[in-house]
Amino acid sequence: MGAASGLLAALMFVLAFIMFMTTGPAGGTPYPAVGNAQTVNDFYSQNVNSVRFQMLFTSLGIALFLWFLGPLWRVLREAEGGPARGTTVALVGAGVASALMLVSLALTYAVLLTTSPAQAATVPAFFTVSTVLFALGGGVLSLFFFAVGKVILHTGVTGRWLGWLALLAAVLSVLAFISPFWVSGILNPATGALGLRAWWAAFVVWLLLASSVLTLQEYREIKAARRAEPGPQESATKEAGK
Repeated sequence: MGAASGLLAALMFVLAFIMFMTTGPAGGTPYPAVGNAQTVNDFYSQNVNSVRFQMLFTSLGIALFLWFLGPLWRVLREAEGGPARGTTVALVGAGVASALMLVSLALTYAVLLTTSPAQAATVPAFFTVSTVLFALGGGVLSLFFFAVGKVILHTGVTGRWLGWLALLAAVLSVLAFISPFWVSGILNPATGALGLRAWWAAFVVWLLLASSVLTLQEYREIKAARRAEPGPQESATKEAGK
């Protein structure tokens, strides 16, 4: 179940992404880039329930991802022969990235609770800070992916293809570090194809594949252990022999 929690996390992220992609125009205000943060009040007021579901699915996904780190850390640690550098960096990177993203989501939750004109005036600023924090979380994920890729490629604990995919995800995640410098375009951290969508999609796809691989490995280990256990008749024969 621990390894399979990554599959549930990926499902939550996919649901959040579907809500993100289907929320917007049809005559309404589009999701704003950082350079258009002043329009975010209108966007939130028109799509408040959709945004809340996005936040809910993303929050649950991050929680499940943290649960998935348990079996992943065990596998990497055993492959390295103990808590070595790669495993430690992966764990710290994932933890810090998740913390930054959760703070970003908390700010958005707070924004959705605004009830007065005075509070509404602060929404664009909160939106910008929340967007930058989420981007920094994505950037820190590059440490997680570089470390995981390094351990997998050096030890072969899973298919090496998963290690190469981790390195690709790490390169895309580095773009999140520079995305706050772009207020619009494909590198902006709020809606950009490279500033947000590329590294986030790489994270979700890698998580889905890694969870599938670990779940299958653990299932095979459990089956092998059960086959190795003596049956009732065999145990009785051994006891009689004694």
